[in-house]
Formats: sequence, C-alpha cells, structure tokens
Amino acid sequence: MKRPLRSEHFLLNLLGQKVSIFPIAKGETIEVGNLVVVNTRTLQASRAKKEAGYYAIGKAVRIVANECGVKSVICKDGIFSINNTDLPEHKILASDIRRICYFDGKDTVTLDNSNTTKAGEILNINEDGSILVNISIGEGSELEW
Repeated sequence: MKRPLRSEHFLLNLLGQKVSIFPIAKGETIEVGNLVVVNTRTLQASRAKKEAGYYAIGKAVRIVANECGVKSVICKDGIFSINNTDLPEHKILASDIRRICYFDGKDTVTLDNSNTTKAGEILNINEDGSILVNISIGEGSELEW
C-alpha cells in the first residue's frame, strides 16, 4: 500500500517547510542537496554564493525540465547544517546564536555581511563545528512576488 503522507513528493509537510520552484540561471549547475539562492532581479536560481543581490530559498530537492528544456529547481526551506567559515575573524561562536549569518561560499556561512547574501538565523553550533541555520523563504522576504 502506498503512503503518500510519507513521501517527499507530497506537498503537505508537518515540519512547515515551504516549497518553491525557480528556473536555474544559464551556466549554473545545481544538484539535489545544494543550498540555493535566487537573484532578486531576475528570480533565477544559483548555488549559494558570497555575493550581494541574492536571497536564500533553501536546499534543492529536485531538478526538473519543461518541454523546452528549461531546467528549474524545486527547493524546501527549513533548518540545515552548514559549515562554519575558516576565517577566524568571522567564525561563528556559541555567543552568536540567534544572530543572522551570511553565505561565505557554496557550503559555508560567516558573520561577515560585506557584499554577501543573508543565509538565515543561527540556531546552534554542532559538535563537529558546523552551524544549524534556519533558512526561511517567507521571513522578511526581499523578493517581490
């Protein structure tokens, strides 16, 4: 017997994650599991990056293509474990919980907010040094729907 409520393809989720879909920018490669940001002017998706003008939308859960071959990424926001920066002056510490962090690359976050994209709220620091970050597409959205 198939149980749709237990399937990741079922849009009802009990964790309150929001699902979004955006076209992937030309020349960009996004894979399932990558952190994804959207250009605030073009609304095209890219992998997370240390660059201004983007908005964090979550993690890629599926890549789809339409009949014209245009690829789009389906993402879910939520709580994710992301690597801490290697730069000591911008490293996230336990005293930084509840502050906002920013992308320092595709898989890392930092406290440095110069010319970068907001990742989300710092919830905790894991034993391995990675950071638990809450990425919410709806909270304080800079995107114009």
